[in-house]
Parts: sequence; structure tokens; C-alpha cells
Amino acid sequence: MKRWGLLILILLMGCGAKRPLPVIPTITPTIILPTATATSTPTQTAVPTATNTPTSAPTMTPTSTETPEPTITPLPSNTPEAQTAVPSVTRQSTVQRWQGVAEYSFFSQSKQEDIFFTLYTPPGYDQSEQYYPVLYFLHGSQGSHILFWNAISREVPAANGDAGAWLSQLIESGQLPPFIVAAPRRPDGAWDEANEVLVTQELIQAIDGNWRTIPSRNGRSLAGFSLGAAGAMRYAALHPDQYCNTMPMAESGVDDAASLWEQNVTAVLQNGLEVALVVGELDTRGVTASTAVDQLLTELNIPHQLRIVPDVPHNFGQLYNQIGLWALQFHASCWQR
Repeated sequence: MKRWGLLILILLMGCGAKRPLPVIPTITPTIILPTATATSTPTQTAVPTATNTPTSAPTMTPTSTETPEPTITPLPSNTPEAQTAVPSVTRQSTVQRWQGVAEYSFFSQSKQEDIFFTLYTPPGYDQSEQYYPVLYFLHGSQGSHILFWNAISREVPAANGDAGAWLSQLIESGQLPPFIVAAPRRPDGAWDEANEVLVTQELIQAIDGNWRTIPSRNGRSLAGFSLGAAGAMRYAALHPDQYCNTMPMAESGVDDAASLWEQNVTAVLQNGLEVALVVGELDTRGVTASTAVDQLLTELNIPHQLRIVPDVPHNFGQLYNQIGLWALQFHASCWQR
């Protein structure tokens, strides 16, 4: 009995030792290994993240450097062009003959000479920051850059001898918006192809570059008397994108300028160029020429108007005495900022 009892005791002790052995190796490694793996993974991920932060910074630096480059590059390149294009203006007159009117000059690259011009600025120009439209006036063969002021001062009673004061009065009374008048003196030759660059480029650059103007077609009008009317016809037809309207007055002859309207009719219509033809009734040659131009524009379906002023000869001052305010209001009708 003692022998069987000892055997049973040994068997029971052996069975109890086998149960805990599988539990320890199975449970302990299962918990430790995943925990260690999970812990090391974030740690390793955090290291590359920290490493990538400085790496991305240099990547953004070139990007931010490249962004201003396109912005800055045009400015330096445009600045020299603007400086080259804008002629330097010199004031010539020290005594003001008409209110708001002064005489200036600039050197023309196309003509290789100094070009004189008169310029009127409206009341309050020096005290404001406003931008103004410009009326460009081309004188006739017997006149100069002071024709506009001399003729109006002499022939328009309302001007009381001062064409500048007359314009200022019309502006201050609200009959006209504030505007600038620029009148160049013609070099040798006519207002034709020889002076096209001077009028349609250099003069505009001189005015827009040195005064506060509306530098677009809706801020520019063109007018001319006699020989200047031929220029007002030619330059407007060739450059309808530069002016919103034109007024040839007392056109003295229909030359090749008339054919330019036919050649450029599409651009004239697309830009909506407004045209007014004005001539004195007693100006026989002017009436013939203006009537011919009127017929041509009608055939081309270009909107325009013809005004024949009674009892007026080939004389700008007398013509403007009759139609001055109307003419200026016609120009102002297409001006806008």
C-alpha cells in the first residue's frame, strides 16, 4: 500500500508541473513582442518626420524665391522701356499768356529735333490727384502751337481775350468736365505720314508720362483745323485704338487720308471711333472736301455727322465762336475713366 501511495503522489506532482510551463512562454512573449514593436514604430516614424521638416523648408525656400521672380522681373524690364519711351519735357515759357496754359518742348527721336507744344491744365489740377482726359489739337498751315489760344482769345467774345480762362469758366460752371488740351507745333512738312510717329506715339508718351492723364483711348480726343484736319482724319483712321473721337474742321482737301478709312474700316467700327466733320459755309473748298468725306464715310457705314456752320469762312476762331462749346462737349461725350 505504501508503494502504491508513493507512486500516485509522484504522478500527481508531475501533472501539476506541466500546466504552468505552457502558460509562461505563451503569454509572456505574446504581450512583450507586440508592445515593443508598436513602441518602436512611432519612435522611428517620429524621427523621419522631424528629419523631413527641415528638408521641406529648403524645398519651400526655392518656391518662395521663384514666386517673386516673375513679379519682379517684368518691373525692371518695363521700367527702362518706360524711361526710354517717355520724353523729357522742358518748360519754355515763364510768362503765362492764357490762364492754365504753358509752353513746353521735348526732343523727338523720330524727327531728331525739339518739338514745342502748348498745354492747358484745368482748375485745381495742381491740388488734386485726379486723372484727366486730353484733347489733342493740330493747327493749320498758317498757324502754330498757339493757334488754338490766339484764335479763340481773339474771335470768341465769351473768352474776353483769354481762351484758357474761357475753358476754365466752362469747366467750373459744369458745362464741361475737367480736361487737358495739348497742341503741338508742326515740324517741316504736313500732318501726314512723316509726322505720324510724332503725333500718335511720342507726343502721347510725353503727355501721359509727365501729366496725370487717362492713358487709354477713352481718355483721348483728336481735332484739327485745315491742314490739321487732314492729320485728324489720317491719324484717327490709322489708330482708332488711340482716340475715342476725332473732329476734322475745315478739311481743305481729300487726299490719300480718305482712302485710309476704307482700308481700316473694320478697326474703326470695332473700336467705335466717333467722327464729326465741321466746316464754315463760306469756306467753299472746305465744304467740297468735307462733303466728299461725308459721302465716303456714309458708303463705309461709319457713323458720323457733318455740320456746316452758316456765315463762317475758312477761319478757326470764327468757326469755334459758333461751335466751340458744342465741339468740346462732343469730345467729352466719350471720355471716361
